[in-house]
Amino acid sequence: MKICILNVFHEAFDKRMYHKVGRSLAEAGHLVVSICPEGKFSGKKRDGIYFRYIPAAISLPQRLYAVWHLFQAGRKEEADIYLAPEPESWVAALLIKLFQGGRVVFDMHEHAATKFAQYFPEPMRPPVVAVTRWFMRRFAGYTDHIILTRESFDPEWEGLPTPRTVVINSNHLQPRCTDIPAEVQAQLGTGPIVLHQGVFGDIRGAWQLLDAMKSVVRAVPEARCVILGDYVYGDLAKYKHAVKDAGLGDTFLFIDTVPYEEVPAYIAASDVGLILFQPGRVNHILAMPHKLFDYMREAKPVVAPDFAIEVAHILDEADGGVLVEVTDPEAIARAIIRLLEDRDLAQRLGANGRKAVEERYHWKIEEVKLLAAIDSLREA
Repeated sequence: MKICILNVFHEAFDKRMYHKVGRSLAEAGHLVVSICPEGKFSGKKRDGIYFRYIPAAISLPQRLYAVWHLFQAGRKEEADIYLAPEPESWVAALLIKLFQGGRVVFDMHEHAATKFAQYFPEPMRPPVVAVTRWFMRRFAGYTDHIILTRESFDPEWEGLPTPRTVVINSNHLQPRCTDIPAEVQAQLGTGPIVLHQGVFGDIRGAWQLLDAMKSVVRAVPEARCVILGDYVYGDLAKYKHAVKDAGLGDTFLFIDTVPYEEVPAYIAASDVGLILFQPGRVNHILAMPHKLFDYMREAKPVVAPDFAIEVAHILDEADGGVLVEVTDPEAIARAIIRLLEDRDLAQRLGANGRKAVEERYHWKIEEVKLLAAIDSLREA
């Protein structure tokens, strides 16, 4: 079948839509076209996936206008299936189905209603969430399949007949990275490394981590904190200034986003992986971030929020990390210090995480469910 992936903000090499979903569909023999925002990559094909581009959308008006761009570009593909990972691209897919035909799959990997509401002033957010959820449930009636990245999203669709399949955001299973490039090792230096991988910022525990590291370096003076990824939520210059004022300029190392394939080496060279989502957002409560499985795959113990339902369940079940009150810098510090000082504990938790990835949390398991969901639409 021909499958067209419609993306408003997921770039060409997005972790889920390209490295997992897109490549799995292409390898299964489907003709896959990804329509995505213009970015660093402007090629026409890679790994069996064909690329088409629309203007990048940053602001809310631009994202809404992107629906028209996707509708226009998607119609030209005349695909059998249109796969949409955002509410806006979902609207475009449904419009294509209305005017031209085809089947629609919605891939829900965020709590879309609350995510969309963040673009509105605080007083408007509750009604925006309610209205968005109402529309999404109506859209579901015209959708052929809904893919969920976690079980906790299923109540959003309770009572609806639309078929649903859970395909979690686990990672590709591969051996642990044991060959760390010399340039990576030189960049990180010696001594224990505490790593936050992925987009970072105020709502992801930046300031709590800064205060925590003040206590960590008193107990483990040689410890370093590596921020691998873009500082998206807040002012990076302000944060770096605060780091310097705290006397931690040599403790913190900021590294821009690196290619997907290089991430395992940075994790392998580290000692503790951090997930520090702050409370107050549904997407944080129901989070299932890529970095969780990245850390576990490299057998690294994880420090994570105790309130994050999915993350806490996985780490508890696997016994692969330490759950903490992430609003409390001292709680974060105690967990980090414990893992840096008790190497046997850190090694045991890391090994448990790796075992859980090998047995339950890897993409080959999820790929089977994804392909079955798509194949079910052949005769729809």
